[in-house]
Amino acid sequence: MKILTLLIKGILLILSAYGFWVFLQPVTVAGIINIGNITGMLVFVVFTLVVLFFGRLSRWVRARMRMKKRGGKIIVVSIAVFLVLCIVWCCVLSVLMALAASDKPETPATVIILGCRVNGDTPSLALMRRIETAADYLLDHPSVQVIVAGGQGSDEWITEAEAMKRVLIQKGISGDRIILEDRSTSTLENLTFSQSLLVENGLGSSVIIVSEGYHMYRALSIAERIGLDAQGLAAPTSRWLLPTFWVREWFGITLEPFRG
Repeated sequence: MKILTLLIKGILLILSAYGFWVFLQPVTVAGIINIGNITGMLVFVVFTLVVLFFGRLSRWVRARMRMKKRGGKIIVVSIAVFLVLCIVWCCVLSVLMALAASDKPETPATVIILGCRVNGDTPSLALMRRIETAADYLLDHPSVQVIVAGGQGSDEWITEAEAMKRVLIQKGISGDRIILEDRSTSTLENLTFSQSLLVENGLGSSVIIVSEGYHMYRALSIAERIGLDAQGLAAPTSRWLLPTFWVREWFGITLEPFRG
């Protein structure tokens, strides 16, 4: 029995180390640090501590549950309920995100490419994936126009919109099909400012939003909220980055209603 316990503990520790490495990799490879990989690493650190000190933890829980005063029981039950609710919430969000990412456009409409980081004047890997996905669609639908949406960050040499336009032209998309939205700094602004450009150019309210799959549910939800008839076209995400950005998106979706 003791050998079996040690074997299970060893397997759990190996899995925990692997999970920690998955979320650490974006930091070591690309210097990406955000709420997604910070949360992921913290979860696996806590999991490792639970595995290592499971005996002491279980005794502490039993002692609190046996106390005559309710304070200890309330603490234990509250922590348990909170953890269960968090897990359920993350599972629900993941299902919604996965469903949104799997949808494909059914009818042609104006394309909106949501901005992402530019390194100097070069699109980041994530932004390049979005541009390539949109370019393929635009080449297959030559009558469709595209709005490239994204302003300029403090460490970016040009706007995200301009960076997208340059690459699209290189890929054979005519410049007169490209409309620049170069003021926005968030998904909400991407879509709100793009909506104004749709009106100015008489393009209606039907759009196809191009972003990465993990981001599609939130983008489509915002689009619906501001009155756009939106479809999604998901760009692929590198596997080693997906867990970090997937977890970050849980926070983005949860906090979105509290933003302006």
